[in-house]
Amino acid sequence: MSGRGKRLAGVGVATLFLAYALVLFHHTVFAVGGSDSSGYLNAARLFSEGRVTTPIRGLRRLGFTNEFADNFIPLGFTSGPRPGTMAPSYPPGLPLHMALAARVGGWSRAPFLVSPIAALVCLVLIYRLGREVGLPPALALAGSALLGFFPTFVFQAVQPMSDVVATAWALGAVCAAYRARALSSAPWAAAAGAAFGMGILVRPTNVLVLAPLLFLLPLRGKTWLAFAAGGAPFGAFQLAHGAAAFGSPWKTGYRSLLAEGLAWSNFPARARHYAYWTARLFSPLVPLGGIALAADRRVSLRNRAALLSWFAAFFLFYAFYAPYEAWWYTRFLLPAYPALIVGALVAVRDFVVGLAPTAKTGRRAAAALLVAVALAAEIRYVAKEKVHKFYKGERFYPEAAAMARRLLPPDAVVLSMQMSGALHYYTDLPYAMWNWMDAQRFAVLRVSTESRGFRWYSLLAPFEVPEVDKIAPGAEWREIGRVEDVSLRELRTAAPR
Repeated sequence: MSGRGKRLAGVGVATLFLAYALVLFHHTVFAVGGSDSSGYLNAARLFSEGRVTTPIRGLRRLGFTNEFADNFIPLGFTSGPRPGTMAPSYPPGLPLHMALAARVGGWSRAPFLVSPIAALVCLVLIYRLGREVGLPPALALAGSALLGFFPTFVFQAVQPMSDVVATAWALGAVCAAYRARALSSAPWAAAAGAAFGMGILVRPTNVLVLAPLLFLLPLRGKTWLAFAAGGAPFGAFQLAHGAAAFGSPWKTGYRSLLAEGLAWSNFPARARHYAYWTARLFSPLVPLGGIALAADRRVSLRNRAALLSWFAAFFLFYAFYAPYEAWWYTRFLLPAYPALIVGALVAVRDFVVGLAPTAKTGRRAAAALLVAVALAAEIRYVAKEKVHKFYKGERFYPEAAAMARRLLPPDAVVLSMQMSGALHYYTDLPYAMWNWMDAQRFAVLRVSTESRGFRWYSLLAPFEVPEVDKIAPGAEWREIGRVEDVSLRELRTAAPR
């Protein structure tokens, strides 16, 4: 390609990248919603205040003892190290990103842009990864496109969630490791360690990125000392955070992960689920290409081992993990999908384009067709399921919280669950968690609070209404407001004496 052609191609790629960014920003969720998003944003706000714990609002306002703590801890939080306190249950990495973004750009928009910006970083890094393993620019760009339009990636890129940020740090660690090997560079090894450490802060299972790093980083003491030095500050922060938030450097908010979240019996169903949805969302071409990499003798054993172990480590781990029911649980595998994409494109390069020195034009056309078919499958799913329009379904959270803030008196207590994290973030109202109550416990709370002048309300999604009716049998509720399907109700009957 001539110099002019390269410049025009560069302008075209930059234009497409900018267009993708604008579409991504347009569809970004700017709302604190359920457990995940509220957990991360509430934690970010605590970090911005220099804290990792906070008093349990309901206990403090209503005067209950710590015996009732669970009834007043919202989604995204768990018990703190001291009685009457709570701490965010999610890892600190994403909230740190959000707190930094808010310091730069304010709280109204900046924290919500962390995920889409990380998505753009991912597209650059997967291109860099493709070039590191020897892909020509066109196929490396195809890797960016395959990741950029992958439905799960799009779905998570527009939300205030950790998946895409974890993917960016995984890619950063692997790309830095490639540079460390190519240049025999201790600084690049330290950069790999830093990216690896931050990735674990964002999502602890990013420790699985160690699998490809073991194959990529040179087996020299100096290299691994630099890697350890790069990651050490993040490890120290994790220990300090655990001590401050949970009372021990060895504790995290995922207290029951190993005890309850993982089981041998989970493997068959989860493995089938992830295999099916990986093939469905990518089209079968990508996973088949990734598997074909294992037989590609044109690729060094080290590169094959790095890419294959990278994806296998995540796939196998989450095949034992309990949650998996929907297609978007493939988000757990996002930090490893770049390995599958790049591996498939390497197989295309070697088994399609470079199969023989003749008829290269036809083989390049065949490779382009294969990539186009996979992209078409991704784009079709995104359009069909409208995964990029998730923001439309999240707007009711701040609107419902604003309604409660506007309509409820200072002596209100709000019975909730799904809306609890948003209530904590957007309002100063005390709330109570119906999902940690039975009828007897609710009766005790009512007697105590109503005798001191408090009034009960509920802010509920439709699926919560019958559950609340079970713990308040015979209670008379009057609806006083509604945002979409979320109802704000007032409890009219007096508590039984």
